[in-house]
Amino acid sequence: MKALVVEDLQVHYGPIRAVAGVSFQVPDSSLVALLGANGAGKSTIIRAVAGLRPPTAGRIVLHGEEIQGLPPHEIVRRGVAVCPEGRRIFRNLTVEENLLLGGWTRSRRDQEETLAHICRLFPRLAERRRQRAGTLSGGEQQMLALGRALMSRPRLLLLDEPSLGLAPLLVREVFKVVARLKETGVSILLVEQNAAAALELADYAYILENGRLTLEGTGTDLLTNDHLRRAYLGETPTEKPLPPAGGAM
Repeated sequence: MKALVVEDLQVHYGPIRAVAGVSFQVPDSSLVALLGANGAGKSTIIRAVAGLRPPTAGRIVLHGEEIQGLPPHEIVRRGVAVCPEGRRIFRNLTVEENLLLGGWTRSRRDQEETLAHICRLFPRLAERRRQRAGTLSGGEQQMLALGRALMSRPRLLLLDEPSLGLAPLLVREVFKVVARLKETGVSILLVEQNAAAALELADYAYILENGRLTLEGTGTDLLTNDHLRRAYLGETPTEKPLPPAGGAM
């Protein structure tokens, strides 16, 4: 079963085509990475899947149901949550208030149970649950953004640049949390510029350049690909051939 299937997705901003016929899939209980430079179209794809940017053409299928054209709140109700680029927490609200906002689709009892789970997953958030979110460190704010997304108990989690702006030590901590989330069985679409960290976790990955997919493969295979390592890691190992983008997983 596929958690997400995207077929021939096209997205425009006025006359500018940001995504040009992209197709990919996220199997159930897997982590799929979408990598590329700034402006490649990664975040636009996240916005399209979440209903925040209407596609010009193509299909977006969530657990067998087409969702393109649905409003964002309906997509949330169908089991999709977004942890956005830049975190976008409510700085004047407390940690707990931010988390509860993420669970607005759940009953009060579900909210309380999930809040307890989030506090176990992120002990520092539990310690600071009465603290204003704007006073947290950058790493803590990223944990809060992740926790808020998880409050809706998503079947598909869209992670948009979770390591952005964090120090290397905090980046490692964030990816440890993402690894734990993967083990819980939630399907994850991870958009990242930190290719090495993302590929170490990814079951499968796609490389996006100028709105088009140019390369795909398992995380392990892409880590040894000469072109990718030159472009994103600054290294030149021996190239290992990969199938062209568009092949089946």
